[in-house]
Amino acid sequence: MKVKIYPSKVYGTVTIPSSKSMAHRALICASLAKGCSTLSGIMPSKDIEATISCMQALGAKIEKVEDNYIVHGTNLQVQVQNILCDCHESGSTLRFLIPVASLTNQKVTFIGQGRLMKRPMDIYQTLFDQQNLSFIQEEDHIEIKGALKENHYTIPGNVSSQFISGLLFTLPLLPKESTITIQEPFESKSYVDLTLQMLKNFGITIHQKGNTYSIPGSQHYQAKDVHVEGDYSQMAFFGALASLQSELTITNMDPDSMQGDKAILQQLQNAGAKVSIKNDQITVTHQLLQAQTIDLANCPDLGPILCVLASFCKGYTHFIHAKRLRIKESDRIEAMESELKKWGVDISSTEDTITIYGKEAYDRKDVIIDGHNDHRIVMAMSVFGLCAKHPSVIQGAEAITKSYPTFFDDILKIHGKVETV
Repeated sequence: MKVKIYPSKVYGTVTIPSSKSMAHRALICASLAKGCSTLSGIMPSKDIEATISCMQALGAKIEKVEDNYIVHGTNLQVQVQNILCDCHESGSTLRFLIPVASLTNQKVTFIGQGRLMKRPMDIYQTLFDQQNLSFIQEEDHIEIKGALKENHYTIPGNVSSQFISGLLFTLPLLPKESTITIQEPFESKSYVDLTLQMLKNFGITIHQKGNTYSIPGSQHYQAKDVHVEGDYSQMAFFGALASLQSELTITNMDPDSMQGDKAILQQLQNAGAKVSIKNDQITVTHQLLQAQTIDLANCPDLGPILCVLASFCKGYTHFIHAKRLRIKESDRIEAMESELKKWGVDISSTEDTITIYGKEAYDRKDVIIDGHNDHRIVMAMSVFGLCAKHPSVIQGAEAITKSYPTFFDDILKIHGKVETV
């Protein structure tokens, strides 16, 4: 799908969909609980559909009733056949569920699309090898067999937090206590905190002391009705857009959220935007913007849209601890560098850093953007296009269905001009 983005002055109110991170976690916990849970506020997307289909393959019964998901949990240890889990392009689904699925003690095959099966899985490969379990990774699938056991696990802190969360979902179901110790530097800790929060909602107890988590065994997930809060990583696109040109009120946001991407609020303020919060509403207002240094260690998903913000902030913006962007749906550093240069942005990078020298306006004509099969690249470059001087075209815009299928609808609601071509 191609979309044409026209320079537009946006205004009004936009309601942000549910947190994809929290929706994954709620669906997994509910699927592991005995009994029936009702999950509200979840917006369907390809990533969420991947988690639903995988949990169904593992025995859970999940039904969408109006705006809610009704989940009847599964007992992993009574699955008696080989299992196929299609993760589509969802890294969260794959990494969360590999240890969970191991508890079936059956052969479980994970498949996916795009770059998913090429993402690093060394952490799980090592853990399975240490316990003499089968873990086979090929270009088009991962196959496991054998249940992970209680253990004292030590995990590097500079890898995806999804590995840690996968173990946290799994270890409470084992007969005896386990521990997980995270080696410094502990990056993306905020995502682990989200997992702990959801586990607590579903009756799971985990004790934390510093970077060590003690997980009592023989626990049981308890069915729970949960409303999933709005997504700060999606809010960031509209917050940045307002910072660059206008004022927007953004609703369905929890001001007390533990989401790491809530850091966007501070980053917008550091850039000079005005941010005010009232109940579940955040109003962001454009003011004179300035460059800053941005640490992406705890919020890598904000990288693409913050690159757009930096492009319009006069002076040098330096991004540090950015290398995790290179192993997402695309190499997001390379992708943003390539696409922003089409507009004339002064941007350079190393393996772990990005530097952008921003200016107030960009007036190139006939710019054609490649979406890199990456939802966050498409949405970030859409924001750039709304703020540029001339229209642009984005190819591969259907990538938004991965996380935010109604993104362009919401742009139209705030008077942005976008059309399919």
